[in-house]
Amino acid sequence: MYQDYNNAVGKVNKYLIENHFSMSVIYGHLHCYRSFKQYLEEKQISYSPEEALKWLNNNKPGWKRSKFKMSRLSLFRLNDVMRNGCISTDSYVYENSCNYDRLPLWCRLLLDGYLNNISHSFSEGYVAEHRVACSKFLIYISIIGGKNIEDINHKNVIGYYYQSEHSTVQAKNLYNRNIRHFLQYLAGKDLIPASLTYSLDRFIVPRIIIIDELPDVKKRSYIYSLDQTSGKIPATEYYSIAKKLGDTNLDRHNYSKTMRKVFRKAWRELYIFLEANGLGYSYKTAEYWCICLKNYTVQWKSYRRAMKLFEQYRVYGDIKPNIVYSYKEDSINTLPEWSRSLVLDFLSKKKKEGNSVSTVSMYRSSCLRFLKFLDKKNITCCAMINPEIIKEFHISDPHSTAEAKNAYSVRIRRFLDYLADMGYLPVTLQLALTTECAQKTEIVEILTEEEVASVYSFRSNAEKPMELRSTAIVLIGLRMGLRASDITGMKLSDISWKERTISVQQQKTDRFLKLPMSVDVGNSLYRYIMNGRPRVTSDYVFITHRVPYGKLNTSCCRRALNKALNKRKHGFHIIRKTFASRMLKSKTNVDTIANSLGHSDTSTVLKYLATDGDTMRQCALSLKGIEVKGGMLS
Repeated sequence: MYQDYNNAVGKVNKYLIENHFSMSVIYGHLHCYRSFKQYLEEKQISYSPEEALKWLNNNKPGWKRSKFKMSRLSLFRLNDVMRNGCISTDSYVYENSCNYDRLPLWCRLLLDGYLNNISHSFSEGYVAEHRVACSKFLIYISIIGGKNIEDINHKNVIGYYYQSEHSTVQAKNLYNRNIRHFLQYLAGKDLIPASLTYSLDRFIVPRIIIIDELPDVKKRSYIYSLDQTSGKIPATEYYSIAKKLGDTNLDRHNYSKTMRKVFRKAWRELYIFLEANGLGYSYKTAEYWCICLKNYTVQWKSYRRAMKLFEQYRVYGDIKPNIVYSYKEDSINTLPEWSRSLVLDFLSKKKKEGNSVSTVSMYRSSCLRFLKFLDKKNITCCAMINPEIIKEFHISDPHSTAEAKNAYSVRIRRFLDYLADMGYLPVTLQLALTTECAQKTEIVEILTEEEVASVYSFRSNAEKPMELRSTAIVLIGLRMGLRASDITGMKLSDISWKERTISVQQQKTDRFLKLPMSVDVGNSLYRYIMNGRPRVTSDYVFITHRVPYGKLNTSCCRRALNKALNKRKHGFHIIRKTFASRMLKSKTNVDTIANSLGHSDTSTVLKYLATDGDTMRQCALSLKGIEVKGGMLS
């Protein structure tokens, strides 16, 4: 009954000896064969690969992993000899060789075609690895009721991922990689959806949303969102466009390697979602998908940006990185109609008066806070606004400082004045909104000589692009006294290298200034423009160093100063004060200082006199004749 078994054991033993395996390996094989034969004799059954697999799995919980691996290898070699008459391969994974034998015909035909395809280019061991991994995958598909290739779908691939067990994460990743190659082969022959080749990935699987498997509430939300969409395009067409965008335009617009990777991943995962649920692409579908990803990834906002870029490319044939999108609902639209129309008319009037964008924005914020308070108090028309309501609003204002509260109060009073002019409110009602405190004079703070020296030391050591930009910004402020808003608004055309001047139209006062450019400022600007500034077509001198390479925010000037000083100060305006103070100390004419600062008169310059300590001491008055009599001073 066991003659063939004994002959096969003898052949394996001879193979091990002739190939100079160690005695421990040979002993391990023989011990396994004796134990397995004893099991067969007790059960009074003959050898079969299935019985060997059963014996292995029964003993696995009680064995050390090293013993299990040796026994599995021993039985694989034995099975190889029983089937082929000799040991035919150096790669062994016994239990999965049985999986291949158990495959249904339709699975085996698919796998044989794939294995034959790769056998022409890869080694026998590589082919065996793929046969093992793919057999395990196809066995799972058949166990759950798969009858044909249509059952190789996203739902079943995800199910396989979660139920497949491996000794290590690395082993699982290796199996899944081999299966993805198999799926890629099938997709190349148009037998399965192409997105399946990306699905079996440990980073992607947790984020694949199958609508049919969602709770009823979420499922209805998805279905409702999808019902509202129109102008859909097939998922394959969508991904074809996305790949073209990712391959060409992202590089051309100088997106970083990290962002290119994130955007491509977003487009690929949306493609998987669309094909997994049998959907076509529309922007509404993509937008809702991004929102639902909040529960799956912290990168959902980057994914949302990726969808905006795709939509730009689909509609215009190119992307526009400088466009900044707002995804929140406009707060004005949340107001009742009676107050919404009033505030929109008021803001429109302020724009027509020539107020800057920042000024109109401040009016908007102030009025919105006031009108939202009225809505909470169930005020439904102007006639219901009274002094008590206004006082209650003023008391509830959450601002931490009197100055901030006053800034809002001033603008709300002007809104109330506007409503009075329109005949909606009494003229005196705005008086109910009081001023919190009187004006005060603060001590002028400037940079110390040590801090100025730190700025020049920072300039000497600046090498990186961001350091060159910070140096140029700080020196322009220190040597030319320009505000942060004017520095960030500077354009390349504002610099005259021939005349050594910089021209600016001051944003705060709208006054035109043409100032001489000192040598150190010119050198710092030149170094930044030539060695630090990104090579893009922006007109602005100072730009962000990543896409979309737009104009800097004024807060960047404060951060540049903090870097140069290696500590925090009160703000970038201290540099402008330092510029004025240093000019005063050098005996510069007050009119010249006022002109350099862009001031309309000299009164604002006089506050800097207190910063010149040596000169101020010369102005001290004598106390002769008014001495204190008696006491310790007598």
